Order: sequence, then structure tokens, then C-alpha cells
Amino acid sequence: MRRSTATLAAAAAICVLTAGCASTGNAESMTPTRTLIPRPLVERELASLLLTPEEINAAMGTTGMAVTGSQSVMSDNNATMSPPECLAVDGAAEALVYADSGFRAERDESLNNGDDFTHYLKQAVVLFPTVEMAAAFFDASAQQWPACREYTHTQSGTQWFPGQISNGDGTLSTIATQKDAAAPGWACGRALQLKNNIIVDINTCSANPADSASKVAGLIADDIGSRW
Repeated sequence: MRRSTATLAAAAAICVLTAGCASTGNAESMTPTRTLIPRPLVERELASLLLTPEEINAAMGTTGMAVTGSQSVMSDNNATMSPPECLAVDGAAEALVYADSGFRAERDESLNNGDDFTHYLKQAVVLFPTVEMAAAFFDASAQQWPACREYTHTQSGTQWFPGQISNGDGTLSTIATQKDAAAPGWACGRALQLKNNIIVDINTCSANPADSASKVAGLIADDIGSRW
């Protein structure tokens, strides 16, 4: 049976309203097509992005990690280290580093594995209004981090020396080593990862942090990428 002109027109109208159609020249073979893009995350999702202590134990190769502090306002340690251009390499989610970046909100947690801890972590997720603003902050960080050659914690007098800075696959990373640290040594890994409209900002410290900061950042970024 041949369809009427009115029937075909109604089918076309439904197609336009639902999502658009791909046509092969035959009105009866029209199929809907959709283009999916990740939605920007919102502030209420931030806390759920942070890893559990068990996940952190696995990523850092230790046991007993527990939360010692959590914040929704960035820290300001600018007065306790020098020079200021090393503040971003020294620690995660620093207020002065993100000043004027346009970020909207942040959540962070600090963890260690006991009174005489051998492992430390600070994990932070920073929300920007748009993907473009988050990317602009990441690009500015990639330009700024190499300016840090060495720095001092002014309260303890300890000296720190950043290693080679890596920038690939949306992750900026390095390891800063404390000079003359007691055996078996002490160093801190740093990783900054861009995912959607979120900056993942990680600091991991131990005798040998290796790529633990990048591992933690990657796990959080995978979670961000799964949220449509």
C-alpha cells in the first residue's frame, strides 16, 4: 500500500522534533542520528570524585591511609615557602595559584597512614564553569611550572629540587625531592590533569612516590569521563 503525502510529512516532522534524521533519498528509510558530548560537571558532584582510602592504598602501594582533613576552600601556604613561582609545584590546590583563574568550586582531602606516616596524599578537584576555562588554566600551568628550579620551606628550612616536568595526554607531572632528607629519603609527586571542566590536582609524598600522583589523577579523571 502506498503511503499518503500527509503520512510522510508527519513522519518527517516527528524526525525533526526528536533528533534529526539521516536520509538516503527514501522517506521510509529515514533514521535518527545523535551527537553526544560530555556534559559539564556541577559542584554537587565534586566530593564523590575523590578516591576512597582503599583506592589510594592501592594506587600508592601502602596500607592504612586515612583522611586527616577535608576542605572546600583552597589552602594558602604562600608565606611558608619561597620563591612564589614554585608554589604550584610545591602543593595541590593553592589559593594563590588559582587566583583570577575563574574557578567556581573545589573539594580536597589530605590523607596519611599514621602518626609516623610514610605516605601522604592531597587530592583535589577544581570545578570551572566551562571546559575552555579549565583548559586555559592547564595551559597556563604548563607554561609556569618549568620556572621553578628549587625552593625552600621557610618554617623547616628544607630545600626541594623538582625533577623533569612531563606534559602529555592531558597530564602535567613532576617529582620534587627533599635535599638531605633522613633515610630512606622523602619526595613528593605532583600531577595536574585536565578532564572535561575539572582540574584534578594531586600531591603524593613518600620515600619513592614514582608515578603515584599521576595514577591517582588518572583514576579520578576516568570517573569524570564516565559521567555523561
